[in-house]
Amino acid sequence: MDFTVNLELSPLEIALSGASYLASLVNDNGRFKYRFDPEAGTDAGGYNVLRHCGTIWAMMDVYETGEADEEVLAACKRAAIHLQNEFLKLFRAQENLCILEGNAIKLGGNALAILALLSVDKTAKDSLLQGAIIRLGDFMLALQQPDGDFIHKQYFRSGKVSSFRSMYYTGEALLALLKLHQACGEKRFLDAVIKCENSLYPQDYGVKEHSHWMLYSLESLSRLKKKKEHYLHARKIAQHILDHPDYRDWGRSTPIACRSEGLLAFLRSAPPTAALKKSGADAELRRLCLQRVKEDLALQLQSRRPEGSFIRGGGDRRHNEVRIDYIQHNISSFLHYHRMTE
Repeated sequence: MDFTVNLELSPLEIALSGASYLASLVNDNGRFKYRFDPEAGTDAGGYNVLRHCGTIWAMMDVYETGEADEEVLAACKRAAIHLQNEFLKLFRAQENLCILEGNAIKLGGNALAILALLSVDKTAKDSLLQGAIIRLGDFMLALQQPDGDFIHKQYFRSGKVSSFRSMYYTGEALLALLKLHQACGEKRFLDAVIKCENSLYPQDYGVKEHSHWMLYSLESLSRLKKKKEHYLHARKIAQHILDHPDYRDWGRSTPIACRSEGLLAFLRSAPPTAALKKSGADAELRRLCLQRVKEDLALQLQSRRPEGSFIRGGGDRRHNEVRIDYIQHNISSFLHYHRMTE
């Protein structure tokens, strides 16, 4: 399949229109219009702070191209203020700054809040905000267990640790800690990531889950520490995505977009050794990954609406539903494809 055939908009234009549409969904108080059916004209309930944060991060990524409307930045700033006003809380001690949703402290919420706030802070450095971001990172370090992984959920009022585990939170946490290390230079954040990855790699963590967040993390780690095991871990996840394409059968835009994001992150990861770089098998895998991305982006376009949003898909009663994270993951995949091919 040739992705460039019959493409009315460029990948960058698709990302830009999606970011602009997301900006239009942010109200004056910084809260997104979160979930709705544009065909029926109805809004659905619920809100998720993790998706609020992830959407800011994706919008700011588009803004950094220098081609987005200024309203994208203005909307992200409002959404970042809303995040701080409504969800940033102290947990039992002055130094314990966390993201609270209801009665739950979730690792993924903390992680994506760091990504969101770091991305907004790039535009106008704020020492108070930077201090808060570092405290969020230190709170996550306090959640790290002896085996390197993290507590995923804790109850705010009782302090009780939940047995809940998300297939995504650890990857999100590693990416946030790596970006925080790059922003502030504090080695403890990088050390925590390496400790965790040294434990995760032998377990094939994130392989069967097709974890795009782990691929983001491993790509970011590869820029800081060139280690064969980190690359092989990423390669295993990418290979599993290629070998198990049943996610396409669900007909939903976001699972496909997440695989596109993950494969593109793998393709940005440079092989750590010259021998591996010259390997014919590795070159073939990378060729197949790029081909899969092209095919999957074409599938994602089937869920795009003219104003720039993306529907859920799936052929069920929620087929026409739009939610902010559907747009987030789709525009990120188109943007990263643009960057790779420009």
